[in-house]
Amino acid sequence: MTEADRAGDRIERTIEVQGIATHLFEAGPSAAPPLLYLHGTHLGNLWLDYHRLLARDFHLFAPDIPGFGLSERPDWMRDMSDYVLCFRDLMAALGLERAALVGHSLGGWMAAEIAVWYPERVSKLVLSNAAGLRLKGVPMADFFALSPQRLLETCFENLAAAAPLIPPEINTDYFVRLYAERTTLAALAWNPHYDPRLGRRLQRLRCPTLVIWGALDRLIPPAYGQEWQRLIPGAQLVVLEGTGHMPMFELPQQWADPICSFLQESQEVKPA
Repeated sequence: MTEADRAGDRIERTIEVQGIATHLFEAGPSAAPPLLYLHGTHLGNLWLDYHRLLARDFHLFAPDIPGFGLSERPDWMRDMSDYVLCFRDLMAALGLERAALVGHSLGGWMAAEIAVWYPERVSKLVLSNAAGLRLKGVPMADFFALSPQRLLETCFENLAAAAPLIPPEINTDYFVRLYAERTTLAALAWNPHYDPRLGRRLQRLRCPTLVIWGALDRLIPPAYGQEWQRLIPGAQLVVLEGTGHMPMFELPQQWADPICSFLQESQEVKPA
């Protein structure tokens, strides 16, 4: 475990998990409750306002999911079970016996799977615009059919908020990285693009859960937020007006406030 950079409000380092050099940011008071944040597709290696907002009251760990950002994906890492086991081992390596999980989009799907398989490791769960389910009659946008420009237009209501995702130069390195990240996504969500068994398994969850969604999400429509709430016992749902699939970019304060309030509440979901 080596520290790569210390910059004011965060520590940037790499930690080895299952032989994978996993890049992560860490921030927040050391005595604060731990929070593991799992990002969405193409959103690795970022440190932005929404991370800082989460780190005000929590000890935040924000790793790059293998295959995204600066964390490479080994050839043997091919399906969701590999990722769930990897994050279990990452939590152990970080000394997180139990932590809150916040996941966005693909990261939300992963957070839900971790909570299903390792409920003793998850104190609370937050799912933002999460993938992983299929709702009949409500199709999601075809991620793989969208060009980078169309993907941004689908995910953002305010394209100016997408500035951190715009590379300074569109060159060969950019397309190689984009192809590698889409290959990772394809391994997880090509066919099917969801977990057919996850919906049934969500009934097992007993950790307090918040579902938060952008009202204008054109990638994963808001009806999916309602479905997550329906399937998870006792789940709360917050819908943010004026934003879509990237509420943490467009409305970071409005996104972070209900999450932090929820995580700070004293509550438990009672066994059925």
